[in-house]
Amino acid sequence: MNQVKKKINSRVIVLYIAVLLLSIAVFIKIIRVQHFNKTISTTSQPKYFNVKAPRGNIMADDGSLLAISMPLYDVRVDFSVIENTYFNKKYIELAHSLSNLFEDRSSAEYQDFLKKSKNRPSNKYILLKKKVTHTQLKALKKMPIFKLGKNRGGLVPVERPNRENPFGLLAKRTIGELRNVNPVGIERAYNQTLSGKDGRSLKRKIAKGIWVPQESEGNIFPKPGNNVITTINTDMQDVAEKALKNSLFKHDADWGCVVLMEVKTGEIKVITNLRKDTSNLISEWFNYALAEHSAPGSTFKLASIIAGLEDGFFKLTDTVNLFGGRIKYYDRLMRDSEHNYNKIPIHKAFVISSNVGISSIINENYKKNPQAYIDRIYQMGLSTPLNLELPYPNNLKMPTPFQGGWSGVTLPWMSTGYEMQLSPIHMLTFYNAVANNGKMIKPIFVNSITKDGLIIKNNYTEIINPAICSQTTIKKVIPLLTAVVNEGTAQNIKSKHYEIAGKTGTTVLNYNSRKSGEDKKYQASFVGFFPVEKPKYSCIVVVNNPKKNGFYGGSVAAPVFKELSDKIFALDMDLSNSLSKIKKIKSTPQVKYGNTLDANYVLEKLKIPTKKTTYEWMISQSRNNEVHLLARKIEKDLSSNIMPSLQGMNLMDAIFLLENYGLVVKTQGCGFVQSQSINKGDRFKNGDVIYLKLI
Repeated sequence: MNQVKKKINSRVIVLYIAVLLLSIAVFIKIIRVQHFNKTISTTSQPKYFNVKAPRGNIMADDGSLLAISMPLYDVRVDFSVIENTYFNKKYIELAHSLSNLFEDRSSAEYQDFLKKSKNRPSNKYILLKKKVTHTQLKALKKMPIFKLGKNRGGLVPVERPNRENPFGLLAKRTIGELRNVNPVGIERAYNQTLSGKDGRSLKRKIAKGIWVPQESEGNIFPKPGNNVITTINTDMQDVAEKALKNSLFKHDADWGCVVLMEVKTGEIKVITNLRKDTSNLISEWFNYALAEHSAPGSTFKLASIIAGLEDGFFKLTDTVNLFGGRIKYYDRLMRDSEHNYNKIPIHKAFVISSNVGISSIINENYKKNPQAYIDRIYQMGLSTPLNLELPYPNNLKMPTPFQGGWSGVTLPWMSTGYEMQLSPIHMLTFYNAVANNGKMIKPIFVNSITKDGLIIKNNYTEIINPAICSQTTIKKVIPLLTAVVNEGTAQNIKSKHYEIAGKTGTTVLNYNSRKSGEDKKYQASFVGFFPVEKPKYSCIVVVNNPKKNGFYGGSVAAPVFKELSDKIFALDMDLSNSLSKIKKIKSTPQVKYGNTLDANYVLEKLKIPTKKTTYEWMISQSRNNEVHLLARKIEKDLSSNIMPSLQGMNLMDAIFLLENYGLVVKTQGCGFVQSQSINKGDRFKNGDVIYLKLI
């Protein structure tokens, strides 16, 4: 009996100990979960995620998109919700549609993928495709199976942020980029405006790394950012980039920049910064126009002339001795480009860009009081930070008399644009002030901020300096700048149709540090404005380290300026001289076949009597000194898949029409349509290729 009792007691004790140990283990587990491994207790619990607000768009002056948030999607499929019988009936058709849409796998490969994914034990939220565009997503939602919706068709798109520049390289460095390290451009400067207000979304974790949105009253929709309307003109920008790119290749240069500014408003219409690497690849790598500071060279001579005129030290008709183009200051020799001049008028010395001439008159008059010269430079705004809306480092450098390395050669070299560091935008702002009757305007890159199509903020013209010098001096120096183009170092860009005023610059960048046997490294520039009579635009072109086909500002940089100014003059009908030089037409002009609104605009500007039509497309006839625009019902033919005659139509209108009706357009030549590969009256179908020959 005692033996049995002992055995029972032993079992009770063992059981008690086992229960106690189990209780302790459970308690420890609870403590660990609650205090040391919280993720275990919450792994499948819903939680709120931040939802990034759609970023505002950056637009050109005409509303064209320069930077836009174009959503991309990672598309997954929840095969568990797709009914088996329906799947087996439709998956082959779906595979064919996917193959046609993405063109990355054959229909058979997609069939295999769909079957294997459907039969997987864990067949929820299988990745179908990454980086799907919005257009592709719309197509997916119309496909077999997927068109049943998320709950029956299993399609689960997950949005991912994506910023695109529709114009590619166009002004890309100025548009900028928002990144974790060193954000740049408008994207950085207007980040708060563009960002909007983030929302939040409740999500539930259904597998490792996969969270699915849930409906909740706590969800908050994000508020989109505002749009930024820039001053950039895409047509002008495109011309400048192509001209600069050609110059970089022609002269085997390292980099270049072009900036075009409206004289009265300060609006930057063009800003292009191109770099050519050792592989001859072109990129917008750095904003040279704003952030590159170097010796401006001969373009600075205008400031020296203005200083001397303002202080009454000389007249432009006074003579200066060029000594055949050589002069020595202490132990340093200053040279001109080859010439045989000795005594010539000061204005002639400027026009031929004589270093000897300009340095002589400045050194002679300011050497006893160089601070007076420096004060004039500061008064002209050439040493004052511009405080632009785009954040860039200020590395301006202007010597201070008798401090920091000042010597007897500083003043003469400074007068010709050395011994200092200025950015291209600084030099342009100075020349723009000369074009603007002495009023210095702050360059601006953004016109306005809009929200839901309404302007909520405007940027207005800001005056930096109401007068950089007297009106008398302005009236004296503009003819100097005009003479540079008409008979001086930039006469190769003289135009028959309008006058350009400007100054060439050819800087030896390593003039102070060049080692024995080392080649000179040049920087070519041209800065000026047009048309001279009533300047509307100022522009600067800088080309760094040209190594082929010349290195002077007149031969390297000035042609880029001319190509841009010619194009602008041809397109901008508001330029004051554009109509004044048009001869009186003796008969009504022939108007090319095309868009009615375009024709009306031109005819109204030319003040030619016109009989109009309400139709979008027209042909013209001249009757009794009047242009009759007759209806051309071209879209009626195209909508019936019948090809109309395109002869005489400009390329832009032809492409617009044909591509709208699904045709692929190939062209040869430029100008207006001469012939077409699909003849008038022939039928066509969507996707057909049409070849247009232009003259």
